[in-house]
Amino acid sequence: MRDIPVFLVTGFLEGGKTTFVKEIFNDPEFVEGENITLIVCESGIEEYEQDFLNKNNIDIVYINKKEGLTYSFLNQYNEEHKPSKVVLEYNGMWQYDVIENLHMPKGWEIAQVITPIDASTFESYMNNMKSLLIEQFKDSDLIIFNRCKDDTNKLKFRNSVKAINARANMIFELENGEIDDRPLELPFDINSKVIEFKDYDFGAWYLDSLESPAKYEGKSIKMKGIASINPNYPKNIFAFGRNAMTCCEDDISFLGILCQTNKPFKFKDKEWIEVEGVLHKKFIDYEQRDIPFLVVTDYRSIDKIEDELVYF
Repeated sequence: MRDIPVFLVTGFLEGGKTTFVKEIFNDPEFVEGENITLIVCESGIEEYEQDFLNKNNIDIVYINKKEGLTYSFLNQYNEEHKPSKVVLEYNGMWQYDVIENLHMPKGWEIAQVITPIDASTFESYMNNMKSLLIEQFKDSDLIIFNRCKDDTNKLKFRNSVKAINARANMIFELENGEIDDRPLELPFDINSKVIEFKDYDFGAWYLDSLESPAKYEGKSIKMKGIASINPNYPKNIFAFGRNAMTCCEDDISFLGILCQTNKPFKFKDKEWIEVEGVLHKKFIDYEQRDIPFLVVTDYRSIDKIEDELVYF
């Protein structure tokens, strides 16, 4: 039996869940040749028209009480209708542990957790219903802030989410439905005496330093990561960085930069350390480009950080 992907859509009522689900159903690559089951756990202003469901070969099931979302119900439905894909639009007022403790029918696997959030109410919910809102996105793979305005503080929203769920990807959608792809400000102060950032922002710094190594020339920095020792490196040279997950657990790679010390280092390969040093750019002939290079002024051994992976 092949796996049946389950796309879990979480979020509060009127947060844009139904609109998002309709958008993915309008994607021919998502619906073509599929027998899709849509499980709806709440009803909002936006509804699913029967013509729309028929056109896309979608069976809809309404579950009005959390007690009705059970293995026995889902398994019976699975045996009778044999869906090839499932979209579950979850009720944001139900505790998330209903999902966490739910035993899925054989073959059903949660492929992605998506959380649409109304940007116009996000700060209010974070101030007044924080724990309930966090339940909606703490395990999300993708968070869509919809109804954004030109002055929406995207960096603040992003940092609020990353502090809870470092691996989440985020999309900001304007009120007219277009994606706001304007770059965010850097989540750290590049002009501070010593550049420091949250552990989950290593990836943001790493990508920016690779893209624009010249702007970090002579900058002091302090950061946590893994030391990688290679016997083929010149004396007092090691690599420093973090392991990154770009799409799945099978796609983990090391993101690192070369570091130089003025005396032999005492740490072991793959040891977690915190380094301080000065960044410089170094031209690599075979790549015909500059790369960042760290001259280490100090380091210390540390415990592995809680969330050791970098996510994109």
